[in-house]
Amino acid sequence: MGLDLVSIPLIDLPDIGDRVADGVFGPYGRQALAMAEQGFCLLDLADATFRERADEIRRSFSTHFYLEGWRTGSAENLRLQDGWNQCTAVRELALHPVVLEFLGILFGREPFCFQTLNFPVGSQQHFHSDAVHFHSYPHGFMCGVWMALEDVHEDAGPLVYYPGSHRLPYRSAKSEGMTPSEIAAEPHPQRLFEPIWRREIRQQGFQPKTFLPRQGEVLVWHANLLHGGLPVKNRERTRWSQVNHMFFADCLYTTPMHSFGLSDGGACMRQPQDVATGNPRIGCFKG
Repeated sequence: MGLDLVSIPLIDLPDIGDRVADGVFGPYGRQALAMAEQGFCLLDLADATFRERADEIRRSFSTHFYLEGWRTGSAENLRLQDGWNQCTAVRELALHPVVLEFLGILFGREPFCFQTLNFPVGSQQHFHSDAVHFHSYPHGFMCGVWMALEDVHEDAGPLVYYPGSHRLPYRSAKSEGMTPSEIAAEPHPQRLFEPIWRREIRQQGFQPKTFLPRQGEVLVWHANLLHGGLPVKNRERTRWSQVNHMFFADCLYTTPMHSFGLSDGGACMRQPQDVATGNPRIGCFKG
């Protein structure tokens, strides 16, 4: 089966257990089952090369972030989007060959990184699904890859996620009956979806899990897994990390948060930039 032929991510197929037993996922059978059943899985990339790149990222961006202001409360939301344009080490981690091979096997299509985020401290972000920000047709060909650039302490506002929540329905402005004027009036449109996710967590009884990795450990999450950042208990502690957002080849790419019914403009299409080439990927539907 070619990587550009599957119409459903392999991890979303109902016979995932049989495929693992048949060796379809090679050495990644355990991770494939975890992605299917829990919505996330773990990789360990810790080696000398990863440590060198992590150290280089921290050195490169140490003056970019106003950490002293953050510690005193005068600076918030410390993050850098698409730092791969500025730092070679960010790009190298975004294109880590083990991660690309792994995702190709689990999803059945060629992966590509279209966005990086670098954080020196905990994000303290409300739990959310990436699928309202980034989505694909066919469904499910998107995932997040969270990399620990240092050991993470429980007081540093670690990543939190809700196993099993990836099975919730995909949400969009259209599905929730939102209008373009409602979205435009909200500086942070994700907030409009947060009551929905809180209700679903209560109704379904999903329990949070905290990620306390060592440097080089990686959490890969399904497009629809609810995840966020816990409050930072000690602002003297950093939480250097890198998030790589991944799409897969030969899909249509959308922004559901800005997608409405046809009378209001329809789907918000996007042409994501491929970090490997610096060029946009033109969306096409094969599935």
